[in-house]
Amino acid sequence: MSVDDLRIGLARIAGTVVPDEDPYGRLMRHARRRRRRRLAGLWAAAAAVLAAALAGPAAFSAAGPDGRPDGGSPVLHGYPVDSEWTWRLINSPTRGSLAGDRAFLTELTRRADRDGDRLFMSAELSTVRVLWADDTAGFRTIVLAYHSDTRAALVTLHARVGASPRDLVRGDAQANVEPAAFTVLDASFGTEHGWLLGLAPSGCTVSYARSAQLWGGVQRRWQTAPGGDHLLVEPSLARGWWRVECDGQLREAGPVGIQHLAVQTRWAGKEDPRDGRPDPSPTADWRAARGADTAYRELVDGSGLVDGTPPEVRWAGRLDSRDAVLVGPPGDGPLVLQLGSGEHGRLALAGPGESRPDVPPVEAPDRNPAPLVATGTSVAYDLAAVRVPALVDGRAALTDRLLVVPRPAAVRVEAVAGGEVRATAEVRDGAALLTLPLGAQVTLRAVDGDGKAVGSGTLREPAKGERIFNESLVWNW
Repeated sequence: MSVDDLRIGLARIAGTVVPDEDPYGRLMRHARRRRRRRLAGLWAAAAAVLAAALAGPAAFSAAGPDGRPDGGSPVLHGYPVDSEWTWRLINSPTRGSLAGDRAFLTELTRRADRDGDRLFMSAELSTVRVLWADDTAGFRTIVLAYHSDTRAALVTLHARVGASPRDLVRGDAQANVEPAAFTVLDASFGTEHGWLLGLAPSGCTVSYARSAQLWGGVQRRWQTAPGGDHLLVEPSLARGWWRVECDGQLREAGPVGIQHLAVQTRWAGKEDPRDGRPDPSPTADWRAARGADTAYRELVDGSGLVDGTPPEVRWAGRLDSRDAVLVGPPGDGPLVLQLGSGEHGRLALAGPGESRPDVPPVEAPDRNPAPLVATGTSVAYDLAAVRVPALVDGRAALTDRLLVVPRPAAVRVEAVAGGEVRATAEVRDGAALLTLPLGAQVTLRAVDGDGKAVGSGTLREPAKGERIFNESLVWNW
């Protein structure tokens, strides 16, 4: 297939494409799914599901007329806590607009302590603390920490503004949420959806950057959160990055709304992407092209990258026996490479074995494995380069294969360092596939049939760790 064929086809179907939902709404739903991925079922589900619920958080409403569970309901025992930073969060004072209402907090603590069985919390978690109490989202949000000397779990309560402690404990809740040093929680009630709450240990500093520019790398202008050690993010602003600094050290940094498991790659047009017209290239997978465009827009918007240029297909072909599409703006800019098509692409953030511990493996592949997605940035205006993702030990990972798309005149791409060619590959079907270790410090050079350079630029990427558009994610607790 040719890139021109894809461009013509995409232009032809553009008028028939149904606009995607609000991207931030999707991001928030993905965030909720990730935090609830261990949810095995509600307390009223079948006994087989209830047995699994002991391993993860449960979402529920009050049970029965008095709000108490029946004898068959699960008892939730929380999670082992061995991090001093997580304990520092649990022992932090109450934050939020209601933090100064001592009478309310005292009654809430008493109710939560006495009626912990309504929230399915084990009696072993005998100490209750109120970490967050707030009305500013347009509804009342409470975060409780139940803990013993070795284990802990969080409970979130949501109700109307002005709700009493009794109503809160008997209302909508999510229990047995695993605490982390920087805990990110969903805050939603009724028609108000998608708020995110980031809670850091007391004394830490939370900063955020809504937007960024690509100037030889991602450049951000950081602002300190109004609350200092916490930030409540409304849906329309759930973009960009936040970071957490404690005792003078950067402990965590990453995107506000993008979660680390999946990215939307579902083609959003009609069922027949060609609208009944003949396909100019029978081997082209239009859904893969549209899905890559969707993933690009979600990742760029979520990262807060400021670029009004719409993406286009930079290259399309086959990699690892799957349809592959590279999208990005013409010239310099962010790039997204997608292998395969489907609803949710698995985002490769790091090399094999380098993802943080809480990233779970991908489900066993079937006949239609989930798409794999990788991000990168242009090496030069006319030279695009991005790592090829692959499944390694069940997880999406970046590999030592670098896809390079040069000008059409190029016949070969070389990786040069110290005056020596470290790797080279022929251009086939518009792209070259170099074998280079992650983080290699090289200059990529595209060469035409006469040996003349027709494009060159420095490859800039982190040598280790997770990254999105070559901007390093930090997790240093």
